Amino acid sequence: MNTKFLFFSGKGGVGKTTMSCATAIHYANEGKKTLIITTDPASNLADVFEQTIGHKITPIKTIWNLSAMELDPDKATAEYKERTLSPLRGLIPEESFAVLEEQLNSPCTAEMASFDRFTDFVQDGQFDIVIFDTAPTGHTLRLLELPVEWSGVIEKAANDSSGGQTCIGPAAALAASKAKFDRAITVMRDPRITTFLFVLRPESTPIYEAERSISELNKLDIHSLEIIVNGVYPAEACDNPFMTARFMKQQEFLKAINQKFSVPARIVELGSEEIKGVERLASIAVKLFDNPTELIDYQYKNLEVKESSATHGYVLPNENIKKLLTPLNEKKRVIFFAGKGGVGKTSISAATALWVAQAGYKTLLLTTDPASHLKQIFDQEVTDKPTLVNGEKNLWFTHIDAKKAVEEYKEKILSEARTKYDKDRVTAIEEELNSPCTEEMATFEKFIEFVARKDFEVIVFDTAPTGHTLRLLELPVDWNRQLEIKTFTTTGETDVDKITKSKFKEVIDLLQDPDQTTFSFVMYPEATPIEEASRAIKELLTISVPTSLIAANLILSETIVTNEYLRQRKAMQEKYLAVMAKRFTAPIVTLPLLKEDLMGKDRLREAGYLLYGKLN
Repeated sequence: MNTKFLFFSGKGGVGKTTMSCATAIHYANEGKKTLIITTDPASNLADVFEQTIGHKITPIKTIWNLSAMELDPDKATAEYKERTLSPLRGLIPEESFAVLEEQLNSPCTAEMASFDRFTDFVQDGQFDIVIFDTAPTGHTLRLLELPVEWSGVIEKAANDSSGGQTCIGPAAALAASKAKFDRAITVMRDPRITTFLFVLRPESTPIYEAERSISELNKLDIHSLEIIVNGVYPAEACDNPFMTARFMKQQEFLKAINQKFSVPARIVELGSEEIKGVERLASIAVKLFDNPTELIDYQYKNLEVKESSATHGYVLPNENIKKLLTPLNEKKRVIFFAGKGGVGKTSISAATALWVAQAGYKTLLLTTDPASHLKQIFDQEVTDKPTLVNGEKNLWFTHIDAKKAVEEYKEKILSEARTKYDKDRVTAIEEELNSPCTEEMATFEKFIEFVARKDFEVIVFDTAPTGHTLRLLELPVDWNRQLEIKTFTTTGETDVDKITKSKFKEVIDLLQDPDQTTFSFVMYPEATPIEEASRAIKELLTISVPTSLIAANLILSETIVTNEYLRQRKAMQEKYLAVMAKRFTAPIVTLPLLKEDLMGKDRLREAGYLLYGKLN
């Protein structure tokens, strides 16, 4: 990691923030002026450093040379609009200025603004080291692809004979952005300046996601890569049959990582206490830099796995929980699972959907997460159309295919335009639809389409990590006020507008009705997931969406706590379970740490039973 810019990426919950903060402390202690910036809309930097940070470069109080910043999409949008508009005030006619100002009120300006601010730091000159703690992988790839896409869009619009318009304003006003994006692309591709570090845990899904993401980065001509394998169990902590089985599974995955990836890789063992505060982060920095364990040199351990008759030692949930998962008064039920990346949303969503389907309800499991692993869980291909799960009669699953959604969205807009406008106007609209922000609009419209479906009794949503989920759920309220289609057509209300508004109203009413919608947060009992969920629950209340259920995952059962390491982790969990009971008014269900990952219907059935009790 001998470069100026360091990007930490990986599946949610694998420890990106911990590793990036530890790395920042290391370089700051070396005397290098260091900045760590998060691009995750559900940032945890303030929680980790235990101080207020926010949308400004803020010195970390206890570490000389280290500053941090949490990029706030709303504030970035306001700054971007002001930078774009201020040079034009008084220089262009008021009517033209008003049109440009209206264009910049488009929801897709937020995406443009966030990565415009991001690229500021990719070429920063005031720091020796700049570290990016990024959002979970799917959204990070989107962020890295956008400078390439927008640079092309602006260049094409600038050379276009129809006036050089993009969906957020004239290309001339964006020329400086294009130059900045081009410089950012060059920097990210230069291995002498930039390194991408993938953090993963020794589990099948993070390995699969890292493979896919590295392939996507290679397509962007980015090749300077390293891996940190986090959360490896220490052998001395695995002195009972249950933990030994989990340890040996991890050893298999470590061998697979060694074989699959031809890039430098280091191992960090899972500690007995949570990593929070500067002192504990510094201890991780020692493991990463002063005394690293290289995967290529790792001595694999072969512990003897013994059979165990131990039970979970677990109390099943209250029967009243079932009311939150099934339809009432002949209405359908929509269940959302949200939370910090990596807490187990997809697994618990799948277990819940299977439990409900086997209770006799026609159920659809849908993921809005671009990094979901439903395919691996069910060992069956997931498409953008509801597909019956093999061997089931009431369970279908699907995902939102962003690229296909974009094509369908474009065709819908253009079909209407062709009936109303001349060829030149249709061509102009088509070019505007080629902007990168069309993807968000198309994905959102697909989401609306699924929420409004009436052919399923229960729909279970496996959502993206918290910040992106909040964005998705707030959009019906935002876009009901101003339809994005106005950006392209600038005409009066059309029939399509009226239909879309009607859909928005229907979805808003459904989301706000606890008899139809169960909004659930998944977390493991540690400070960071609890704080993130608390903030999100408050934000959802601003759009009148209550939280109905909390799922606490990976709980250590008393029957497997057989050594001091496990006792310390159990004590930590008990402390935070008590915090959750005080903090949240929604009922809490818990899922114990299981011997194996939730892959396959047999394990999902077991999880459903432990979460919700016996089927009727």
